[in-house]
Amino acid sequence: MSWQNYVDNQICNQVECRIAVIAGLQNGGIWAKYEMGCNTPITETEIRSIIEKMKSNPTVFQENGIHIGAEKYVCLQADNNLLRGRKGSSALCVVATEQCLIAAATTDGVPPGRLNMVVEKLGDHLRVSGY
Repeated sequence: MSWQNYVDNQICNQVECRIAVIAGLQNGGIWAKYEMGCNTPITETEIRSIIEKMKSNPTVFQENGIHIGAEKYVCLQADNNLLRGRKGSSALCVVATEQCLIAAATTDGVPPGRLNMVVEKLGDHLRVSGY
């Protein structure tokens, strides 16, 4: 399965998203993405910044928020492998596996629990698969 199929079928077909991205953990290179309702495209610079902060000091997200797609999300949870955030009634979930970063944000009004379940389940699947 291609990385774009993971974004399309395993994330966006499961929960209504504004953005979804899978990127390499080593360099932040974007492997696949979906951007509907995102005013500014997701950049590798944003992804690299998230990766670096998750690895070194995830609590910085609680102070400064999580920035992706030129949007700022209030951080609700931050550790080395998982971030959860909110912006209005939109939810954000970011998961780091061994080799990649998965991030997705919902459209307004979608329950955050559904997004968390979808993204974290995909993260678990990729970990088991060696990614």
